[in-house]
Amino acid sequence: MSFLKLSCALFSLALLTIACVSLNAAEQKAEKPKFKTIVFADDFSAAKLGKSWRAYKSGSKIEQGILVGLKPKTADHNAVDSVQTKSYSDVEVALDFKFSGSPMFAVAFNEHKFKGTHAGHICRVTVTPKQITLRDGKTGVFNNAIFEMRRAGKQDEKTKALLKTKQAGFKTNFEQGKWYHLLVRIQGDKMTVFIDGKQLGEFKSAGIAHATKNKLALVTAKQAMNFDNLKILVP
Repeated sequence: MSFLKLSCALFSLALLTIACVSLNAAEQKAEKPKFKTIVFADDFSAAKLGKSWRAYKSGSKIEQGILVGLKPKTADHNAVDSVQTKSYSDVEVALDFKFSGSPMFAVAFNEHKFKGTHAGHICRVTVTPKQITLRDGKTGVFNNAIFEMRRAGKQDEKTKALLKTKQAGFKTNFEQGKWYHLLVRIQGDKMTVFIDGKQLGEFKSAGIAHATKNKLALVTAKQAMNFDNLKILVP
């Protein structure tokens, strides 16, 4: 092969390589999720929760620009502070949190007045100091038939095996009194959780893809959880 032919061949190969790299970069950029539309946000700078918020068996309050999640000692249910928005399927929820005595909180995605599950529960992220659990409630524990079976104490082995496939847990080590940033991303039937900008885990299940989620709830066990800088974003 002549020097000229060799040079032409190497030049063509270089152009092809550049083209492939550029194409891969473009594909990665196109695949990157973009959640730009804020459907709700609250930095809790007001003296009290706004009119958009609803409380169920909750003693939560705002103190010094922070939402303090509190379950009243006489309550027979975890504190639930929720906000209703327009319906969505894919969504991102960003939130700062700090354990201040509470053993657990959850970010729950529901549909207001949905009758296909107990209380319209769809899916959720449950956070304890040692673990984060991603759960599909729609086809799992909050499915009407399964919920009634469990409440009656008649859960069979087949149902127990099914429920094990409806959640995934990921180990953590959150300290009491320290702030962390949580990001929950739902795309189709996949839910992904990030802590302080780093992906912790993901879970796929059919119920997560519910197309008309429209109610977000912060659920607090006992006392107390601190929350700040809540944002709900859709594509």
